[in-house]
Amino acid sequence: MLGAQKFVENVYYHELARQLARVGYEIENQARGDFTVRGVPDRVREKFSKRHLEIDQKTSELLTREPTKASGNIAEIRENIAHNQRSRKMRDIGASKLRELWGSQLSERERQALTSSVGVARETPLAVGQASASESLGWAEEHLFDRRSVVREHELWRHALGHSRGCDLDVARLKEASAARDYIRDRDEPEKVTTRETLGREWDVLSRARGGIGKCEPLNAVHRIGNAALDLDQRQAVEQILISRDFITLFRGGAGTGKSFALREVRDGLEQAGHHVCVIAPQRQQVIDLQGDGFGNAQTVSEFLTRREMARGAVVILDEAGQLGGKQMQALLHYVQAMNGRLIASGDTRQHGAVKASDALRAIEKYSGLRPAELHEIRRQDPRRANTRSEREFIEEYRRAVKEAAAGDIQGAFDRLSANGALVECTLADQQAQLAEHYLDLASKGQTTVVVAQTWSEIHKVNEVVRDRLKERNLVGADEQRVVSLERVDLTDAQKRERRFYDTGTVLVFNQNCGAFRKGESAQFVAITGKGLIVESARKASTITTGQLKRVTICRKRDVALAAGDRLQLKANAQTRDGQRLANGELVTVERIESDGRVALKDGRTLESDYRQFVLGYAVTSYASQGKTVDYVLFSDSAVRAATNRQQWYVTISRGRKGIRIFTSDPQQLRENVARSGDRELALDLNHRVVAQRQRLRWRFVRGIERGRQLAADAWRRFKAIANRRSQSIAERKVIA
Repeated sequence: MLGAQKFVENVYYHELARQLARVGYEIENQARGDFTVRGVPDRVREKFSKRHLEIDQKTSELLTREPTKASGNIAEIRENIAHNQRSRKMRDIGASKLRELWGSQLSERERQALTSSVGVARETPLAVGQASASESLGWAEEHLFDRRSVVREHELWRHALGHSRGCDLDVARLKEASAARDYIRDRDEPEKVTTRETLGREWDVLSRARGGIGKCEPLNAVHRIGNAALDLDQRQAVEQILISRDFITLFRGGAGTGKSFALREVRDGLEQAGHHVCVIAPQRQQVIDLQGDGFGNAQTVSEFLTRREMARGAVVILDEAGQLGGKQMQALLHYVQAMNGRLIASGDTRQHGAVKASDALRAIEKYSGLRPAELHEIRRQDPRRANTRSEREFIEEYRRAVKEAAAGDIQGAFDRLSANGALVECTLADQQAQLAEHYLDLASKGQTTVVVAQTWSEIHKVNEVVRDRLKERNLVGADEQRVVSLERVDLTDAQKRERRFYDTGTVLVFNQNCGAFRKGESAQFVAITGKGLIVESARKASTITTGQLKRVTICRKRDVALAAGDRLQLKANAQTRDGQRLANGELVTVERIESDGRVALKDGRTLESDYRQFVLGYAVTSYASQGKTVDYVLFSDSAVRAATNRQQWYVTISRGRKGIRIFTSDPQQLRENVARSGDRELALDLNHRVVAQRQRLRWRFVRGIERGRQLAADAWRRFKAIANRRSQSIAERKVIA
């Protein structure tokens, strides 16, 4: 019941909205899950939202009287006030008396506004809009299965009701329609469902991985490693990759183990053997990092699949493979296989996975039987960087903690960091202030820093406090300008078609040419029709059809004060006027604000006045921090359990070279939260397929035989190569003699 509470809440909202609609009131669905009655002024709504106002007031009074309680769980404090201290509801009061009481709380102006806007219930009720159970479920499926492979059935019901709120849809009819759908259900937990399309996609990826085991020639069985800087761990991994006979070769390495360094040697070995090499990654920032590491031809997966310029028989190196969803991985495997190519998938499923449904790399690792080449030695936390003995000892313990987290001992890593002084216990009232002081101290010493938080609410708080402290010390310019930035609203394609997810401040940014708008342009949302979205800019207007919504990013306006020295995080890929790249997720520093609204950066690039997709970048999400390396990590715990898990923790603590500080008001709760798994279930995980389990056992057996044959063949090939070189050397000496 606890897990289904959002569904129960939506049943209540849905039935209430149906009754209101039947007597003639018009309902406005809200993105947050509830609804409003059209025409009721905002000030009247606020006046009668007494429950939240009273809880807010009593919570504030309690924390003022007893500030030490600010270090506790604020959610629990609010819950206690709601149940035990809030004013009791009045009982045994008639409807007429209740209306009189409500009316007495309204001013004459508010009463007139309410009467003229809403009026009384009509004697002849309006016809209530009809909603098809099948159509509502279809919308819920499109929305939920965009990001997840497996959901619980009550989640589908909940979102279907949200989609049809205010319409005449019976909940019982919705459940009947759901039971009749062609879902694939878990045998032990039938409420867990997936679609045949989702399972088919994952099975196709898995089948291509399995079907390619041992079917190819070694990539380069006789390569001599020429890079003396590679240690034994890296050499063994490179050699294992180059002797691979599989269509897909897995390369696994934890955070800070030097995967890119080893991949350069792999690339050299492939080219030495005559292979054409393509290097790709999911995100633009990752591609830029690869190019900085010596992979000049790197491109994004989307570019690679769009351009389709792969040479026949080429080897594709996919970096950060764990961030590829099932659809994109399936498309990539189809293309590479059609071109008679090979794939080397480099990634780490212990870190953040794909945004889209189906963590494809985890599915391959879990079910294919492929044995990855793996790096174990952590190089990022190097005690030799230390300047003092105590600093060296801390880095050694820090590295052990990261290694424990990589091995799955999340709470062991937490305890080690706690025992070595990494935890800073504070109250919720002073958490951001304490973090800001540490940030400034590190900045004054020339140490690079990243601040990580789990939620955008916490990130905005930290950004504001850190910026205020920087201004106090004149590290951010006093001459600031107000700039309207565009903050992305993360919507699925299904949500983009719903009116409730838009307001008067919504802006669409075009990622591709779309109607009258070109790539990079933006337009204001005006209205939504059956055909699509009506948008306009200062110079033109257009209708964006529902089929074109994949080409746009939905944003909301956010007023930001900027000055010289401010740090920004870019949130969209683009090019400057002179052709330089701007990458989503990149951290940049402001040099000055031009009079025409352009933002000059310290690295010489300039953000044009129409590029406004950025936020203050002092604090970022752990997802945005993945792949970054700094001297110190500062973690601001937002105390939100749902936003905290082992992947988030592992990525966060592994960013630093020298140290980490963890700011939390509740260490014990944080310790429990970080142990939660962030893995999303795969459709392949549903245990309704005993046949699939038997198939896995058979593939493991076959894989063992193939591996044995491969090792024997490789050993024989190496022996012949050594014998040939010796024979050649002897022959050369005889000629010289």
